[in-house]
Amino acid sequence: MNTVTLYPTHKKVKVRKPDGGHLNEHGEPVVMTAFWHRRVRDGSVTQDAPQDSIDMAKDSAKPKGSK
Repeated sequence: MNTVTLYPTHKKVKVRKPDGGHLNEHGEPVVMTAFWHRRVRDGSVTQDAPQDSIDMAKDSAKPKGSK
């Protein structure tokens, strides 16, 4: 099975997982089942990291004391 990291498309809307929990708002690796294919198709989740997550990752990669 294919595993990918999915992200909710809207921060204010929680995406329910098949086990009843919620998808992590910062993304989470999941096995691409029919359930997740439907969520991608209906626009609830995306494989693209949200822009603010990318900005946070860039900031954390900078050495301490740099701007």
